[in-house]
Amino acid sequence: MSKTYQYFSIPFDSVLKNPLPSCTVWFASWSTTLPILDPGMATPIVVGCTDSELPSGAIALGTGSKDPPPPPPLLATTDLSAYQASVNAWLEATRDADE
Repeated sequence: MSKTYQYFSIPFDSVLKNPLPSCTVWFASWSTTLPILDPGMATPIVVGCTDSELPSGAIALGTGSKDPPPPPPLLATTDLSAYQASVNAWLEATRDADE
């Protein structure tokens, strides 16, 4: 049986203050490298993936069983519920490939 992974969003400040245990996180560029923000820059969207409990302050986006690839890109929207729907659709499509 394969592992189950939970994808989540978490505020950028939470990653800066508390390193996330047992989690992989991607930033808006879908890099695992923490970006250096210049003054006045908007904070990036942070999406994570874990096979254990969600970290404090995280918002669940969806669950998958495939080894965690980077999540789909955040398109022109900053609406988390619209992004959550796209993550769920992506995970549903990858679920068929797992079986």
